[in-house]
Amino acid sequence: MTAGTSPKTPEVANLLQSPLRAYIRSPLLRLLLAVALMNAAGNVFSSVLPDYLHNALHVSGEVRGALEFPRELPGFLQVFALGLLAGMSTQGAIVLSFFMGLVAFAGLSLGGISFTAFVVLMMLWSAGMHFYTPLRDALAMELAGPSRRGRVLGDTGAFRSVGLMIGTGLVWLSMSLMRTGYTGAFAAAGACMLLGIFVSAGRSGPRSASDGNRAARRPRFVFRRQYRLYYTLATLFGARKQIFLTFAPWLLVSAFGQRAPQLAAAMAVSAVLGLFSKPMFGNLIDKYGERTVLTGESILVFLLCLGYAAAPGALPASAAVPALYGLYVLDELLFSLSMARSTYLSRIVLSQGEMVPTLGLGGTMDHAVSMLIPGAAGLLWAGVGPWAVFVLAAVLAMVNLVFVRMIPAPGDPRLHPPGQVPRSTEFDGGLP
Repeated sequence: MTAGTSPKTPEVANLLQSPLRAYIRSPLLRLLLAVALMNAAGNVFSSVLPDYLHNALHVSGEVRGALEFPRELPGFLQVFALGLLAGMSTQGAIVLSFFMGLVAFAGLSLGGISFTAFVVLMMLWSAGMHFYTPLRDALAMELAGPSRRGRVLGDTGAFRSVGLMIGTGLVWLSMSLMRTGYTGAFAAAGACMLLGIFVSAGRSGPRSASDGNRAARRPRFVFRRQYRLYYTLATLFGARKQIFLTFAPWLLVSAFGQRAPQLAAAMAVSAVLGLFSKPMFGNLIDKYGERTVLTGESILVFLLCLGYAAAPGALPASAAVPALYGLYVLDELLFSLSMARSTYLSRIVLSQGEMVPTLGLGGTMDHAVSMLIPGAAGLLWAGVGPWAVFVLAAVLAMVNLVFVRMIPAPGDPRLHPPGQVPRSTEFDGGLP
């Protein structure tokens, strides 16, 4: 050993000899693989759902809107479920989320189920997916370190795009090539859930001495006045998001006769573009701050909503369909900017332990409006016309812009440096 060098431990030597092995076993890669699998199953469900409801269950537009209430109910209950799971490790809670999805898709793959059974299984899948989301974001930001949260969330978004591509392939393989119909598509989604259990359950890397009691220190419920702008942004995002998730594909299916493979292909295009756009969005958040990025998002969403309202009536079907698909893809890309709301929360959160419960409460507020908006929008669709639904979304985009401009700019003393939480503000175990 030469002067100025230090002896290498066996662990360090092994890491240097096998960097690929270390990377494969890293917690971040396991998280990213799990993200891809969850989103693959989610894309199968989202692509098949409008087709399945319209052509297998024969539901009307009003019923389609009303179905969002039970579908989004698990998201509304998110904060309470995460409170019950506060004593469970993050890894264990993620595995449970995948298991719920596995059971749901196993039931859906049986075929010939009643409308009531479909609603129950849909809610079970929704519960697993909604419980997983805040755990995913909180874990990603924890693994990112102090100054790379936007970038790592962008990378997480890129792997979500990988999952969308996998899901698109599974829909095409099952419904177009093998012609196994809805049951084959749902069975493929269940296989993704099973793989997700194995990926998430495996040991993801070295554990620190404090990891064992981290779950015990996590508060079950957090509601703070300091987070009120985050709560407002989460609520407005839920309203505009659900209008598009519900009625954008429904317009293509009900008015222009599009089917699941075509919707999945559009998702594939957005997934390919998302591989590049989502990391770029993450870098923009780190560089320019949440206020600038979300301002641009609000303006683009406003224009997009007006396009959706006008295209069916202003264009012939031969032009309206590709125009609507273009807007659909753009909206899918803009959805990924929701990560800016999470990074904004990480800049104001009073302790790291409050991230998961606060993300959960934001999700509950998001889904409170997600449960109510589609039913009202469905009545608007039936009574006035599809264009009125998207004009409503445009109005919500402008309201969102007003609140986005209230986000402090980078350098504002109200934003503490990422990862640096004043010790005096650590959570004390009670409500503020």
